[in-house]
Amino acid sequence: MTDLNPVQQLLGELNPPQKEAVTAETKAILVFAGAGSGKTRVLTYRIAFLILSGKVAPEGILAVTFTNKAAGEMKDRVCALLGPQGEKVWVSTFHSACVRILRSHIHRLGRRADFVIYDEEDQLRLMGGLLKAAGVGIHAFPPARILKEIERAKNRGIGPQDYRPDDFNPYQKKAAEFYPLYQEALGASNALDFGDLLTFTHLLFQHVPEVQNYYWRKFRHILVDEYQDTNTIQHLLIKDLLGPDASLCVVGDDDQSIYRWRGAEPANILSFERDFPVAKVTKLEQNYRSTQLILQGANAVVCRNRWRKEKRLWTANEPGNPLTLFVAEDEEEEARWVAGCIAEEAKGEYGRYAVFYRINAQSRALEEVLMHWGIPYTLVGGVRFYQRREIKDVLAYLRVMVNPEDEVSLKRILNVPPRGIGPKTLVKLEELARQKGCSLYQAIVQAPARKDIPSAMRKKVQEVLPLLEKLRAQVLPLDELVSRIIEETNYMEYLMSMGEEGHTRLENVKEFLAVLKGSETEGVKDFLDQVALLTDIDEYEDGVNRVSLMTLHSAKGLEFPVVFMVGLEEGLLPYYLRLDNPEELEEERRLCYVGMTRVQERLHLSCAARRSLFGGEQRRIPSRFLRDIPREIICQEGASTPLLPSSWVWEEGLLAEETYYEYE
Repeated sequence: MTDLNPVQQLLGELNPPQKEAVTAETKAILVFAGAGSGKTRVLTYRIAFLILSGKVAPEGILAVTFTNKAAGEMKDRVCALLGPQGEKVWVSTFHSACVRILRSHIHRLGRRADFVIYDEEDQLRLMGGLLKAAGVGIHAFPPARILKEIERAKNRGIGPQDYRPDDFNPYQKKAAEFYPLYQEALGASNALDFGDLLTFTHLLFQHVPEVQNYYWRKFRHILVDEYQDTNTIQHLLIKDLLGPDASLCVVGDDDQSIYRWRGAEPANILSFERDFPVAKVTKLEQNYRSTQLILQGANAVVCRNRWRKEKRLWTANEPGNPLTLFVAEDEEEEARWVAGCIAEEAKGEYGRYAVFYRINAQSRALEEVLMHWGIPYTLVGGVRFYQRREIKDVLAYLRVMVNPEDEVSLKRILNVPPRGIGPKTLVKLEELARQKGCSLYQAIVQAPARKDIPSAMRKKVQEVLPLLEKLRAQVLPLDELVSRIIEETNYMEYLMSMGEEGHTRLENVKEFLAVLKGSETEGVKDFLDQVALLTDIDEYEDGVNRVSLMTLHSAKGLEFPVVFMVGLEEGLLPYYLRLDNPEELEEERRLCYVGMTRVQERLHLSCAARRSLFGGEQRRIPSRFLRDIPREIICQEGASTPLLPSSWVWEEGLLAEETYYEYE
């Protein structure tokens, strides 16, 4: 038997299209990778191939993806293929890569490198304060709505000076007014939000050529995962990083583009060949995850879209079981059916099961029934661990220790635990900060000497200042530092005073301390960066023996042996707010396809004749996507009565062929 060299052995583990993508030598490579077709294998094997064949040093490769979970898995696979050399490859999310670049070079833009990263809650607090200070009612102009407009601008690479609102959109007009104020407030707190991480990095490359040249020399090969999910600013960043002698390999699937609502531009992958005329295009169409019948149903749904690259998933796997369709009377019966199936089939292996739905509100009935039946479950997309109030309190202390100018965090902990610094004292301190043109922390430092501040207020401020200064002076390992914060602030006693609710919060703080003791992250700044960039999926635990409940958007990138997709009705999937726009309707179809292609063995679908949603009970009609699935691969359960349409029609001509849907 002939011994194969490492490169031959590597390539021998790939099918022909995968091998073609891994070994391509053109400057631009586009890989259309269908669901379950081995896209991560292509990316990691290409990295290993480039290094093992001597084409590039590990340090010369940058691979970017969208979640920390995906980046971690990719890094682990690269290290498994390459050993210690794999550690030198830069594998990162877009945001983490930008943080790393900005920590080294943001001073070139006149900003300090010890910036903090504001998460969604921090942004809401900041914008809420700005609106309140300007006398703007937050009911008429919710902070989240204004921030959404600003986020959209940043996704397109538009700064506050270039933002042009639609004259007929009051939220955009208000965003145009507050965008510059919001950026000024972020700057005063030495903070960046998620959008800033990308836009500031783009500005850095555009305005500091020597920094761009440094990364041009550094990265000879750039690989991008999930390219269909990139937005405009991410697309620009890839171009910023791509030097004249570098090659670009992007992997994605236009059929799985489901994030247009948050700025993703499917056109980035569909127009790749126009942007890079020399691009080599490869399609991965063999699916290794699902059964033949599941793929037949999924293909039947997505092929109805017009704006897509022609491709069709196939598999050598067995045909598998037919798809099940359950027609329920209402959401309660639907939930009982789901629980009943799991209870009957699971035999204690609950981790094999997942339930997907279009919107979070659908989880209520499911949770109630699962709890009643004693079936353990985990809710993905609920209040994440690091977003819980008690954890955010401790994190806020850490952030003030790192950056006392972080006004949002400072306001959060000034009176937590309660120490008599109420709203009136805070207003006085903010007035002093404005008068002196200084930060809120500096105002606290100066307040005890101010005779124009009432003595009772001065006394309370004098008590908190030594505590904050003492904590800032601590130089300890991360877990010991957090323990010291909790001890010095009497935070445990504060939680215990809350009764039963406080007990739960106390358990969460103890869990936090346990996590820190097992963490490999030592530096406070690195830890705060990691926490700020976590997503729902990053906190999702694989291998836990519980049923997973999640939205279809959260399901992307995951896989389960058995899946229930509930609520396949017009107005839910596709969602009623997206029916009038053909592009958004196609994204709803892709969302259905993504859900179906997460499944390995059994796919159960359901809809209801009535559903209590959006404030009242409504008659429902089945989703048009159910009509697309061949009847011969569907086995129906439940009521066989016709589901009559409601008083509206979702799609012109929807009921032209038949008065109602009925699956026999």
